[in-house]
Amino acid sequence: MGPMVTVNAGKGGQGPEMSAAARDLLRATYLKPLRDAVAELRPKKGSRLSQVLRAHKDMKGQAGNGFDKNDPDKKPTTLVEVMAQAQHRIGTNIAVTDVRDRLNDQYLKKLSFERTPLDSDIRVAAELSLAQVLERLELVLRPPGAVAQEMSCERGLGYNNVLFMAAELLLLSDGGGDELALLLIEEPEAHLHPQLQARVLRMLAEKAKDKSIQVIVTTHSPNIACSADVGNLIMVAAGKAYRLAPSETKLEASDYEFLKRFLDSSKANLFFARGVAIVEGPAEAILLPALAECAGRSFDANGISMVNVGSVGLFRYARILQRSDGSLLPVKVACIGDLDVVPNDIDYVQGRQDKLRAGVIPKDGGEHPKRKAEDYSAEERAELLQRKIDRAKGGSTEVFISDHWTLEYDLLSSGLGKASYCALQLAKAEGSKGFLTQAEFDVTLKEAEEEYDELADNFSAETIAAHAYQALHQKSISKAIAAQYLAALVSTNRYGVGDAFYALLPPYLQSALDHLVPKAAP
Repeated sequence: MGPMVTVNAGKGGQGPEMSAAARDLLRATYLKPLRDAVAELRPKKGSRLSQVLRAHKDMKGQAGNGFDKNDPDKKPTTLVEVMAQAQHRIGTNIAVTDVRDRLNDQYLKKLSFERTPLDSDIRVAAELSLAQVLERLELVLRPPGAVAQEMSCERGLGYNNVLFMAAELLLLSDGGGDELALLLIEEPEAHLHPQLQARVLRMLAEKAKDKSIQVIVTTHSPNIACSADVGNLIMVAAGKAYRLAPSETKLEASDYEFLKRFLDSSKANLFFARGVAIVEGPAEAILLPALAECAGRSFDANGISMVNVGSVGLFRYARILQRSDGSLLPVKVACIGDLDVVPNDIDYVQGRQDKLRAGVIPKDGGEHPKRKAEDYSAEERAELLQRKIDRAKGGSTEVFISDHWTLEYDLLSSGLGKASYCALQLAKAEGSKGFLTQAEFDVTLKEAEEEYDELADNFSAETIAAHAYQALHQKSISKAIAAQYLAALVSTNRYGVGDAFYALLPPYLQSALDHLVPKAAP
């Protein structure tokens, strides 16, 4: 006796039991991952192509067989008649009849008993039926345009996967009836290059809408994820599903429109991470993983994704993983940004007070913008900081703002001041040339370290930072290139490693690492 199977409707299976007839109307087509599309499309009993063809509305009447051997040249009107005519012509072919006759006369006749003679025939099928005809048909891709269409040309697994999915959609759309057309595809990106992944998803979305087919796709591909509307995504984390529909997240309608335009594959990594660091520039994206690795808080080892959102929109990306009901996603997010308040001793930037002291009159008749620390009262500075935090904080998302001006300035004035200073000098030496030889690198680094040591004997870390940062502020040195050199320098462990290195970081970066990768208990 086989197992008893019961299916209940409702949330958590707490609803009424569903009858076999009801379950029959809820059949689903499931395309498993790493499927062998080529094998699935080959002619065989119950092939998918035969099912696609049998579901077509014009297949009715194609099973009739009015073929007459006495009038073999009469034009057939059904598929079975076409096959019957082909079988007749094969059977009367001179080569086929010769092989058959020789087999019968020279071998089978000698092996026969008088009352039970052995006699063979060569045919396509012993019994012609529509099902047998359809199961002998094969679905293949034609060669690309540059190849003669009559030539044999094996296509790749990816393109055959696309052909297979298209056939399944056609079968579902032509099925008719009252059944729920449900297609489940696990990892449609298998064997597909990124551009084709996006086209596949668009095709699935269009057909789902036009043909009333429900399509559910599971994926590990950022290319697939960024091609879909965020509101249609469902994240699965720690055994639970989290819909990203407008009613489920803290995203506003304008946020969904923004993300539709700007969410690309590099940012879609956040849907697959165990933790996310959202930053506002390439320098942070280059540096933070290196700093975390050296501090013993490896991003790679802990599944932390870096998402560089540029100079705008950080708060929009931060709200993707924030739930409207206040529940917490098991994915920690750290939004890392700049305070953008210039220290008072920076003489190459003019703040409001600087301009007022110089007698500069605002062009619009209003007030000069606040830029420096002295332009803010303690309450105003605290309010500015809180405003930056509140805009993105929520759920499992925390916001970490630089303690002073920017990431680079804070690093220059921190325990990593020497390493940051040397990185700037290496970037300056590279200049427009785009590279440094090993000899040039070694000489520049040695001179930069000696220069920093001499400066440190006479000036404070803040004064050195203000002097060194001027080249970055005036954009005569690239922040991204300087970040590359600093990442390379700290990875050598010459400036410390583990807890000793962690202690050198600016406090706000320490807090960000504590949030994303808490230190393991001893």
